Amino acid sequence: MVLSMSKKTHSLLIMDANILIDFFQCDRTIIKLVNSHVGQVFLATPVFDEVKQIKESDCIRLGIKLIEPDLDQLVEAFSNIGSLSFQDKLCVILAKEHGMTCVSNDKPLRRKCVSESVPVIWGIELVCLLVDSGGLSAQDAETIILKIHANNPKYISKAIVRRALIKIGR
Repeated sequence: MVLSMSKKTHSLLIMDANILIDFFQCDRTIIKLVNSHVGQVFLATPVFDEVKQIKESDCIRLGIKLIEPDLDQLVEAFSNIGSLSFQDKLCVILAKEHGMTCVSNDKPLRRKCVSESVPVIWGIELVCLLVDSGGLSAQDAETIILKIHANNPKYISKAIVRRALIKIGR
């Protein structure tokens, strides 16, 4: 199911590819829990097309809503000069236009979100928010955080893991 968005919304999350890949390599049901306990997860269709690990049936089962960018958004993402990928630019554009929080571990994308006044959080923060909301036990969260770190030590450093474990009381 593809959702075309034309109005601003609030308390919504848009994921970039690296977060989706981290969760799919670890435990894809995290996304379903995030939808139930933290906020609705959205994914731009060009990001969906980029991530080969996910199928449309996964999106339906996990509650991910696909967003089809309009022509103006696509043109803006293509025309912006800079170091971000087309998909990352699109995440910023969609987040800004629809009042979404961008979920990313990508430092250049996070910097762009900050410069555009787009709320941004780390993927590991979603796991901590699940614990805070009662959607996940601290023990299960610890297992997930450690697995994400093992799969992606370049972006999920030991320092990030330590802070997350402290936050969830582990």
